[in-house]
This record gives sequence, C-alpha cells and structure tokens, in this order.
Amino acid sequence: MFNALPMLQNSISATSNAMSLLSADAQAFQTDGYKQSRYTFASVFNSEVRSIGGQHGRYGGANTQTMNQGVTLIPMGYDMSQGGIKTAQPTNAAISGQGFFILQAENSNQQLLTRASDFIFAADGSLIDVFGRKVKGYKMVNGAPDKTQLVDITLDPNDTNLSDVGFEDNGVLMSNYQARKSALDNGSTTEELPEGEQLFQLALGYVPNPSQMTQGQGNTFTVTLKSGSITYYGVSGEENLGNVIGGSSESSNVNPAETTIVGIQLQRGYNATQAALTMTNKFLTQIMEVAGKA
Repeated sequence: MFNALPMLQNSISATSNAMSLLSADAQAFQTDGYKQSRYTFASVFNSEVRSIGGQHGRYGGANTQTMNQGVTLIPMGYDMSQGGIKTAQPTNAAISGQGFFILQAENSNQQLLTRASDFIFAADGSLIDVFGRKVKGYKMVNGAPDKTQLVDITLDPNDTNLSDVGFEDNGVLMSNYQARKSALDNGSTTEELPEGEQLFQLALGYVPNPSQMTQGQGNTFTVTLKSGSITYYGVSGEENLGNVIGGSSESSNVNPAETTIVGIQLQRGYNATQAALTMTNKFLTQIMEVAGKA
C-alpha cells in the first residue's frame, strides 16, 4: 500500500506536466510558424536487490524485485511537420519544405532560426521581426543572390519606398511591389509585369535534426548538440531547403480538434489517478489509526 504513493505521485506529476505542454500548444494554435511539442510517457521503475528469507537465486545471486513506480513525462522535442500556407502581408514569406529563416539575435552573434515571418521595416530601413531581430539574406546582383556574404536585409529609406516593397516567390524582395502584384492578380504573365528592382533574397538554413532544437522567445529556435549545427545556408529551391512563397505565412501545425481530444484524455487520467490517491490516503489513515490503538 505504501508503495502506491510514489507511483500515484509520479503519475499525477507526469499528467500535470503533459497538460501544461498541451495548454501552451492550444494557446498558440493561431500563431504563425508555431511548432507543437512532442512528448511520451514512460514507466518509472525502482529496482531493489533483496535477499528474501536468506534464500538466493539459482546461481547464488540474491533474488531481485522490480517495482513499478508509475509514469514520467519524457520530452521528445518539437513536431516540425509542415503547417498550412495562407496569404499574408507583402513582407511575409512562407517556407514549403525543411529550411528556416535566419535572424540575428540582438547584442549577440548568435543566429536564431524561425518559420514565422512577421517581418516589418524599421525606421532605419532594416527588416526585422516584431522583437527587433534583423532578418538575414543575400544582396541581389545582376539577377542572382551574392552568396559570398550573408547580410542584414537593409534598404535606404531615402532611396526606396519601404511601403512599396515585398517578397515575391523564391523570397526575392522587389521594389514596385504593389503594381506587380496587381498585374499578377489580373492575370499578367511574369514577362508582362511592370518593372521592379530585385533587392535581396531571403537566406535559409538547414539543420539535420530540427526537432531537437531549443525553442526561444518569439517562435525562434537555437541549435543544440542533439539537433546539430546549421549544416549549410542557401536560398529557395536549393537542396533540402524547400521553396519560399512570397506574401504568405505558414500557419501553426497544432490541430485544435486533436488537442481537445488529448486534453480530455489527460484530464480523465488525472482525475482517475487523483481519486486513487485519495482512496489510498484514506486506507493508510485507517491503518495508522488501528495501529495506534493496538
């Protein structure tokens, strides 16, 4: 009976932790680029070597007893499956594939990876996310990205109308964006579009095992020993990086219906374990009362 207490305590703790993770996912299901957590339950065992009645096993070793101590929650990283693609603002872009956009952490040389693209232009012409971190890319030279140097995407507000630039397909930042988009919406071919200057192309990074990265502020990730470092950088369409779709964003990969079902299952399990703990506590209290009267 006493052995049931740690087992029930572990089970309640594991279920509670799982509900916390599920709650975080549920709250972020409308957050663009969000990736839900992955976890699993595993049994906890307490192994003890005991000599029972002075007897030994067949080969002289002591008899062993292994006791189940409930379950524990084991984090499994993040589900990096593709989210849906939807129309967004001109400075948004979505990745269909395995790559990540690259941000520069503030006051640090650390690079952050993200699938979110809530990018805006700051007053100085720097393309940043809502946390002020600069977006990395390649300068376009003669119609091709200059991949010799990964740079901050920055425009001179005196030379470029920041309200009329945006990302077209393949993550190329174009001037005269609104006129070009209107022409596309009206059925014009690429050759018939109004002229525009190719300014930058979004840089992408590839990580071998992205599910094991660490999640940070604002839907970003940093590499770990388990995930591996950024293997290589590139642009849309290159090996394993996927394709960038301009003027779009990637939805969260959290399924609200699935989350609701899992939440109900966890709640039922939590209630059942808590009821068992209450009953066990009641029995132990009665035993102690009887022992005290003896």
